[in-house]
Amino acid sequence: MKRLFILELFTTFFTIVGYSQPKNIPLAEVTSENVVDYIASKVKVYDKNPMYAIRPLQNNCVYEILINDHLAYKNYDLQKLGTPILINHYILKSGKQTITYRLYPLEDLMVDTYGKGETIHTLLKNTSMNIEVIKYEDVKTGTRIGDEILVTKHESLTKKGTREFIGSGLPYYEYTFTFKATVPYEIEGWSNGQDLIKYDQEELEAVVLKKYAEIKQLYLEQNVDKLVQIEYLDKSLREDISDYKDKETIKRYWDNYYADVLLEDKKFQPLEGSEMQFFGNNKIVTFRHPVTAPIDPRLKGKAALYFLNTEDSGIIIANFKGVYLFLPKGKPLTVENLQIL
Repeated sequence: MKRLFILELFTTFFTIVGYSQPKNIPLAEVTSENVVDYIASKVKVYDKNPMYAIRPLQNNCVYEILINDHLAYKNYDLQKLGTPILINHYILKSGKQTITYRLYPLEDLMVDTYGKGETIHTLLKNTSMNIEVIKYEDVKTGTRIGDEILVTKHESLTKKGTREFIGSGLPYYEYTFTFKATVPYEIEGWSNGQDLIKYDQEELEAVVLKKYAEIKQLYLEQNVDKLVQIEYLDKSLREDISDYKDKETIKRYWDNYYADVLLEDKKFQPLEGSEMQFFGNNKIVTFRHPVTAPIDPRLKGKAALYFLNTEDSGIIIANFKGVYLFLPKGKPLTVENLQIL
């Protein structure tokens, strides 16, 4: 019997500004052969390389966390997170940052996990979400517990005069709070995007789906050089600059990506059941499967664009490609102008 393993890769992509191009590699000439050298030449190491992270702790709920209104982490099971989540690649520049958490009921999780209990359709009285925002003064010198600096701590609200969760009885709850960050880089990202809610939604959906079809075709063609230009390059610049990655680490990430593109027998799955969703204060659009009542429980909250491939061992791998798109200011809504973040 074949087993299905889920592998999800968040492919969030940002346009980087404020970094000069290497003298010997023009941006338009970056390919699979020189992309590691190009990216490594852009990464700066500072006197101090601050890194921010969050440590969420939930009770009786599943959840999503957005940093500056971009999906940064999600947990749809009963596990408690032990390792902090690094969030620098969602921080575009120094200043005020937002953290939004979305809480959902357990539904059938207790029954599926322990074989007992009941289906829970609303948030409970003892539901809670606590989030610590921490900072490492210099990620190059230490990320142990002793190196953590507490920036702020948030505890979910309770009803006045009680210990009951303020959102108890609801099928969904969302809350946003802020903290201040200081980073040595600046990324333009989706801040230069247009408000996509203002467009005719049917027209927008049609253009987005055409962009998805373009990405799918490039993967099927194994057109790695084209994918470097329209997908991988901006993603890696954003992540590697904000995380201060060394060349060895940059190459390791590239090798993993390259291997995915060259996989044989990729079977892309239909987008059926997914829905258009917005992030980044409506400047980012993507297709995802819903958290509530997905057509397949395994697709809960997953990216719409994904393919299956079978390893030599017979294991089926599901490889999700989260495609996040934005439309730069001043550009008309076309497939060519809709850029991958």
